[in-house]
This record gives sequence, structure tokens and C-alpha cells, in this order.
Amino acid sequence: MSFDQAQVAGLIRKLGSADQLLAEAYVNGTVFIDDKNQALIDSLKKSGLLRIADQSDEFRLTSDIKHLIDRLLLRNANYRQNTNMAKMVANVTEDIDAYRQALEKNEQDEANYHLEQIDDNLYESIEQLENSLGVMFSAITSQFGFVNSLASKIRENKRALAYAQQLVKELNHINLNECYDWISSWSAPAELSNKVIRFIDQYQDIVVRLASIVDRMKTLLFTLRLQEQTANRTRAMAQFLNQHPEWNPREWSEQPDVPSILKRDKGLTFISGINSGKSSLQQELINIVQDLKRQNAPVKLHNKNREAMPVDISETINIDYQHDDYETHIETLFAQALKKQGHKISALQYWKTEALPIQPNLWLDIVFAQHCCLQQRFKQLIALDLEGDSLQDYDGNQSISEIYIRRIQ
Repeated sequence: MSFDQAQVAGLIRKLGSADQLLAEAYVNGTVFIDDKNQALIDSLKKSGLLRIADQSDEFRLTSDIKHLIDRLLLRNANYRQNTNMAKMVANVTEDIDAYRQALEKNEQDEANYHLEQIDDNLYESIEQLENSLGVMFSAITSQFGFVNSLASKIRENKRALAYAQQLVKELNHINLNECYDWISSWSAPAELSNKVIRFIDQYQDIVVRLASIVDRMKTLLFTLRLQEQTANRTRAMAQFLNQHPEWNPREWSEQPDVPSILKRDKGLTFISGINSGKSSLQQELINIVQDLKRQNAPVKLHNKNREAMPVDISETINIDYQHDDYETHIETLFAQALKKQGHKISALQYWKTEALPIQPNLWLDIVFAQHCCLQQRFKQLIALDLEGDSLQDYDGNQSISEIYIRRIQ
């Protein structure tokens, strides 16, 4: 099916004349017909731009127009595309064979048609990959800001990582060496070889970017899991404090004799202005610079002598893993309690036996905090008996001097 220039121009003109109405339908979801817009809505409906919604006086954008706007604006964009590179390669191969046959028969119109098909297939596959990687990069740098809970962010990270790994598998269907050998094996016309070479260059850039995105997702997934553990500890502690207002947690982070691995990390540092060394702002800064370069009359700086902000260009380095021996001691202590049902295991006695180099009160706080972090099914198995000095007007203990762990089921 072919269309002449007048038909295409008429459709574009109709889109332009109904810009406000179509924008309202896109933003609000629907538009309502009245005496002022009835003729325009009827015309857009006949052209396949609007469709009837739930009510007869309510109209929505057709799916083709909505998807077109979504794609151009990257709104609600989904990076998990149905990318089938093997199918694309097969389609391009068929078009190239048809293109060669048309050239051999000197059928120029047929050859030009198949050349356009080849160009469309190559461009659409690259564009699809570019959009997919762009939206995926935005989702990672925002730490999946479209979902709120840490569990949802971890789930989205896993899905994105699985998609990226599947995309790597799909890209492996293209062998660049075979592409170059195929071009040199016959005297391919310049217009065809240029399209294939341009596709190869863009393909190589996508492979490099995809590898970087996969590394970022693995790092983010590890970070989100650590944040989830911290959130679970905080939630469990808050729940216990609501149930036991007599408990008075102590502050250990500033004590000099506390091991460094148990101390809190440094707080957030705030700076004025944009941190140009932050990788998550990289793409936005690049877009700003490109927009400034495209300005016909750029705005001049009022103060050219202002202090410059240094840019951190140092490469990311690996951090040595720090093993928390105290978590191992806690697991051993709880394991002893699980093995001896009905028996009480003294936390202080374990501290003395293992000769732990921390204060006994800190050790008891660690035992209590780790018990708060246990999964519910383990909490139902292990109980803590707290002993200490009772204060007036309180039913529980204010100052804990011993903790006994026992299995109750």
C-alpha cells in the first residue's frame, strides 16, 4: 500500500490543527464532545486518531497515536522490548538477497525498494536498542524511582538485569567478523555497504554501553540488598520499642573501644551547586551542554572569573570486603540454642568463652539487635529472656545485665 504526498501532508496538517484537543486527550486520558468540538472530533475519529471510550460522549486517543507520543516523549517507556535479533538478521538477509537479484536483472525500482527495506530494518533495530538502553539507564540512575518500596526496587533490578542478560544473548547472534567478510566477498554497492558499516559501528557502541549498564545493575542490586537489611533492622527495632517503652538503647557509635566495623558510616555530605563528579548526573549534564551548544544566541556569563568546580575523573576502585565476625558469633550463639531445646544459653557466658574484645553491654545490645532482625519463622523458635535491674513504674527491665537464649518450639 502506497500513499501520495498530498495524503501524508493532509494527515500531518490534521494533527497540527487539533494539537490542543489531542494534547488534552493524551494528558487527561479522555476528551468530551460538545457543540464547539463536535466537528473536529468527528473528523479525527474518521481519520483513526480518536476512538470512543466508555461513554458515547467520551473519546480517547487510538493506541497507535498514544504509542507514538509515548515513544517520542519516552513517557511510560518500557526497556523490556521484544528484541529478536535473529529474526532481524533473517529479514535483512532476505531483503539483501532480493536486492542483489534486482540489481542483476537491472530492475532499479525493485532494488531501491529493497534497499529502503534494509535501511528501515537496520534503523528500527538500532533505534529500539537505543531507546531500551536509554530508559534502562534512567531507571538505574534514579534507583527505580517509579516504585517506592525497597522490595519493589530489588524486584525491578532483578527483572532489568535478567532482560539485559537476555539482550546480551540476542546481540551475540550478530558476528561482526562475518559481516565484514560478507561485505568484502562481493562487490557490494556503496549505498548498501555504507548502511551495513554504519549499523556495525552503532552496534559496537551499544554492546559497550550494555556491558556498563549490566555492571551498574549488579552494583545497585548489592546496594539495595544492604539497604533492605538496614531497613528491616530499623523496622524491627521500632516495633520492639513500641511494645517495650522501658527499653533504653545506648549509643555506641562514638565510643573509642568499639571495633570500626560496628561503627556507623559517615553522614551525608552536602554541597552547593551540581556535583559534576556524580555519575548519576552524567547524562543530564551532557544534555545541558548539548542544548547550550545548539543555541543561536547563547547567554553570556556575567561573572567569568568565578571559582571553578573540580571534576572528579578518578576511576572507580574495588573496595575490600570486610567480614563481620560478630555476625558469625551471633549465628553460632543462636545455633547452639536451636540444638538444645528447653535449655537456656547465656549470652554473657558465650562472650567470656570466646573472649570477645568488646564490652559486655555492647555484646548484649548486638544480641538483642540481631534477634530483632530474624525472620518471623526464626523468631517463633527463639525467645530472649532479659535480666536486669527493674525500675519503679515499669513492668520490664531498664538496665539489661544478661540475656538468655532458648528454643521454645
